[in-house]
Amino acid sequence: MNPAAWWAAALSAAGLVAAIVLTSRGTRKSGLKPTASRRVVRRAAVVLAAGLLLFVWLERPGGGTMTPARLAEIKADAAVVQSQLESEYAEVAAKIAAVRAVDDEYRVIIRDPAADRFAPERQSLPDEPMRVSQITRVFAPNTLSPGERFGLYLARWWEFLSEDPREANTEGGVFPVIFGTVLLTILLTIVVVPLGVLAALYLREYAKQGVVTSLIRIAVNNLAGVPSIVYGVFGLGFFCYTVGGYVDAGPGESTQLPTFQWWFLVAAGLAVVLAASSFGILSLRRPGEPDTPRHTALRITSTVAWIAAFGLVAAMFVTTPYFHGFFEARLPDPTFGKRGLLWASLTLALLTLPVVIVSTEEAIAAVQPSLREGSYGCGASKWQTIKRVVLPGAMPGILTGMILAMARGAGEVAPLMLVGALKWAPELPISLDAPFLHLDRSFMHLGFHIYDLGFQSPDSEAARPLVWASTLLLIAVILMLNLAAIMLRARVRRKMGSGHF
Repeated sequence: MNPAAWWAAALSAAGLVAAIVLTSRGTRKSGLKPTASRRVVRRAAVVLAAGLLLFVWLERPGGGTMTPARLAEIKADAAVVQSQLESEYAEVAAKIAAVRAVDDEYRVIIRDPAADRFAPERQSLPDEPMRVSQITRVFAPNTLSPGERFGLYLARWWEFLSEDPREANTEGGVFPVIFGTVLLTILLTIVVVPLGVLAALYLREYAKQGVVTSLIRIAVNNLAGVPSIVYGVFGLGFFCYTVGGYVDAGPGESTQLPTFQWWFLVAAGLAVVLAASSFGILSLRRPGEPDTPRHTALRITSTVAWIAAFGLVAAMFVTTPYFHGFFEARLPDPTFGKRGLLWASLTLALLTLPVVIVSTEEAIAAVQPSLREGSYGCGASKWQTIKRVVLPGAMPGILTGMILAMARGAGEVAPLMLVGALKWAPELPISLDAPFLHLDRSFMHLGFHIYDLGFQSPDSEAARPLVWASTLLLIAVILMLNLAAIMLRARVRRKMGSGHF
């Protein structure tokens, strides 16, 4: 183990013990509140404890090592499993070949005499008759009663809604498409609503109204007008390739620092965090004390120090020598470093974030000032007022922003073509296998499905009815999601009116 790291741990432990002794002496006996200097020392104790715990966890004996015997055992088990799978694959392939040989013996010729159209095996083989296995049902419409025809119509709709697509999406159902659309909309709503509410609360309640706040609002409004394909390119480059690649393989060898240099960076980050916290505490005014240039300078210094601290923390993650990815064994086949449900939902969350921020901020501003003043008059703090008065009063506006975000996110197609949606995804993002919700999987989407049927189908004329049906289904899905959110908003308003919120 690196001796310098041991010295850093020893110094951290000594500083932690000294800080605990300094903060405990005299405070318990006198019963007085800690002064600013004691609060600074306590923050130093917390920072030193965090550094010590990080060192102990990363430099633990035997941590993250793989012995040759264990590696040989894993390889032997993998070889046994691979041989079993290969034998099972050979048996299944033989059965498939036998079935195809029997299927080639019988063909069905179907011709429409009115339109003089011939139903081939596939569009690329126009002279080959249809196979028997391609026929899913046979019925005579002219011999059916009205009740039987209506039952057949409902059965076709049930097949369309509950089965998987077939024959390049030109036959079968759209169940995976509906499932992917609904799940994506729910995930983007879960992500975008808390982020939008927090951003609106900061801009309206905490940020000092000035040039910086005005620039932030202008940037948010401009983001609402950015073309959606730009978000798709950003999501592909940042989420899929950068963040996903880091999750799979960790930082590259070119960016990793040696252990000693990385611990020096950690020590610098902890020192900056301690300085930012200390300056923030020292900038606090006593009750009745006027705001002086000293307090303003300390606040500015604390803000700059916190920005530097966040930058150092990001550099620690990018250059760490201790992390080599969660899915390094699966490379070069990426797990999260490719298009998937998680990155698609985050991309659409960024796309719809300005809608939620603007609607939430307007809802917060619409809360009556008398309610805030009454809360402050009863002795409530700022956060208690926001939690008990402002947020409940703005909840209908927040839900309105959520409805708008759901409506726009569910109908977007251009970003999904780059960050997650596929023509055919055989596995659903949810399954009975752990972790049950597979955010790394690609998915099917109704908007992309409509584009594929209308413009990428080998027989666009035959796929035209599916285009209209899928379009109607997309409108129905968005309508149902919006109705559910509207019902929730109406329920919140009734609770507010009755005073039981």
